[in-house]
Amino acid sequence: MWLLLLLLIPCAAFGAETKIVDAFEDTSLWSAHPADGVKLALSSDTGVKGRSLRLDFEFTGGGYAVVHRKVDLDLPENYAFSFRVRGVCDNNHLEFKLIDSTGENVWWKVHRDWQFNGDWQDFTIKERKIQFAWGPKGGGEISHVAAI
Repeated sequence: MWLLLLLLIPCAAFGAETKIVDAFEDTSLWSAHPADGVKLALSSDTGVKGRSLRLDFEFTGGGYAVVHRKVDLDLPENYAFSFRVRGVCDNNHLEFKLIDSTGENVWWKVHRDWQFNGDWQDFTIKERKIQFAWGPKGGGEISHVAAI
């Protein structure tokens, strides 16, 4: 099973500047963090334009396959993250997470039981769809992202 990620972009929703956070030309900036019993390997692959991040994974039971990248990103008002995903695997949750500088507070958007059909699929996640998931902060909005 595999999954490709392409072009991660936060942008203001109403025509403001678009900033490319990662075009996946250097996949060494990403690290693999699978659960016990999950195999996960990262590599570079062909994207829609340029390169993409390829995740080869195998679930031998339950668990997760997480990819992580440190960033230093101040979020503007009305931001959105846009990216493309292509995968060949069973239906599964696709979780997009933002982590603050403490590493303990997480905000997310979860696409449950997502159908990966082998074609590039576009995702845009607007600020209002990103919710506090867990951490000692207990809620609120994220304004500075230290990791994705």
